[in-house]
Amino acid sequence: MLEMKKIYHYYGSARALEEINLKIEEGALDAVIGPNGAGKSTLLRVISGLEEPDRGKIEFLGERIDDMKAHKIAKRGIAHCPERRRLFYDMTVLENIEMGAYGLKDKKKYDELLEFVFELFPRLRERRKQRAGTLSGGEQQMLAIARAIMANPKLLLLDEPSLGLAPKIKDKIFVAVNQIKKEGTTTLLVEQDAVLAMEVSENIHLLEEGKIEMRGTREELEKEPRIKTVYLGI
Repeated sequence: MLEMKKIYHYYGSARALEEINLKIEEGALDAVIGPNGAGKSTLLRVISGLEEPDRGKIEFLGERIDDMKAHKIAKRGIAHCPERRRLFYDMTVLENIEMGAYGLKDKKKYDELLEFVFELFPRLRERRKQRAGTLSGGEQQMLAIARAIMANPKLLLLDEPSLGLAPKIKDKIFVAVNQIKKEGTTTLLVEQDAVLAMEVSENIHLLEEGKIEMRGTREELEKEPRIKTVYLGI
């Protein structure tokens, strides 16, 4: 579904991404793990068109997208749930959800997706008339994911969905991520909590200092001494 070929990205003279080669298969749930500052969020921003790569090529469903503006990439079916949520805080929960469906013209599909996100996150149904800015951190994260799902994406980009959340809420978020995968939405997850990311993902890519240093299935990476020590705390 998505292929990145030799992607480089710089902030001035500082290298953020170096020769990134990445393939995401349709229906998969892949995770990118790594420390703070490794370039994980930059990777997603480059895919969704919020930042333009300095070198390399990105193809989505066989079409080159690395020179497209973000709104055109979104129209092609990539939804980006950003780090720190970026909600419309003065709007209600339901209004935020409706903004996610801005480009969706199919009323029947809208109704199906709305019911799906309310089943996924029952708290949002309860609080649908409440302003987004008054929600708890966990509820705001649920809303950010729900807003992205309402775009009916072919590819969902999730950036640090567990950031700053209590363990119980993290678990709820990752149950939802797993359910989204089961419904057939191809997902690329960026996550600092390697334990949670590896529990739900089929393929894991380790990003350090802008480079993919290691990749494999959960079973393969769990055998790697450095993964066990640095990321899994074993």
